[in-house]
Amino acid sequence: MFKRLNGSEIQKSLRGFTRQYLVGHLSAPQVLENIDDTEVEIGITDYSDFTAEQPHCHSQAVEYQYMLSGWTKYLDVESGEEYEFKAGDFYAIYPGTAYAQKSKPGTRILFVKVPSINDKQSVNITESVAIWMAERLHTVRTDYFYDDDAPHPNSIHPAAAVAVERDGKILMVRRGDSGKWTLPGGTLDFGESMPECAIREMREETGLDVELKEIIGTYTDANIRIAYSDGEVRQEFTIVYYGTTAYDNVLLDWESTAYRWVPLNDLQQLEMAESQRRRINDLLCYLETGNKRIG
Repeated sequence: MFKRLNGSEIQKSLRGFTRQYLVGHLSAPQVLENIDDTEVEIGITDYSDFTAEQPHCHSQAVEYQYMLSGWTKYLDVESGEEYEFKAGDFYAIYPGTAYAQKSKPGTRILFVKVPSINDKQSVNITESVAIWMAERLHTVRTDYFYDDDAPHPNSIHPAAAVAVERDGKILMVRRGDSGKWTLPGGTLDFGESMPECAIREMREETGLDVELKEIIGTYTDANIRIAYSDGEVRQEFTIVYYGTTAYDNVLLDWESTAYRWVPLNDLQQLEMAESQRRRINDLLCYLETGNKRIG
């Protein structure tokens, strides 16, 4: 006998929810009909946003966790020791371990809990634990440009960036993960087009509503890679747009530490990755000649 939970239904059940049980003896209803089992619980935890789990422990159950993607950290609230796990790691949490947890957006964990019982016990939050929980996980970014020592890529994320101009100046933001200057932008979400991605990312990262005018270039060079301290090594895949805005009051999100409206002649003076410098060169060429990059 076989019982199947359809993959598309599992993905659908995670939309808007952090945790979805696949197997277990559950008392509370959930979106997806799970396989009933009194011996074990199996499910998926999905953190689409930065999330900090309240401190707790399990009195009897062992938790086994496999990191499908992302980066998570645990704090043993009794010893103060910190543990971190990245995509591909497997670990166990034994009964009586009181812990707090926080995860980077995009983290997804497959968990197995034995036995399937409700033995969760809350733990009081001290001031130091509260401070630890509130501090976001910040990855460090390293850019590689035609570097023989670059790590092998393990991910590709279609992304959009915007060279938005106002009064002859281009908006640049300084990344929090590398400290270097860049055109604002971000990765594509399911259900949206690349222009929609560009407009949304501009609104989220800078607070600006922009009007996209043209594509400056496509950037899919396999020799350009970005390594993050959580283990992800991303191959370049970005479309850069030229846009305008009627506003100049920038409201940065947590991903950036500063912004500048930079005159065209001063753009190359900023500290930036070589891949970003290529895009700035292409922007200046586009504004002067109308030529675009396909690559």
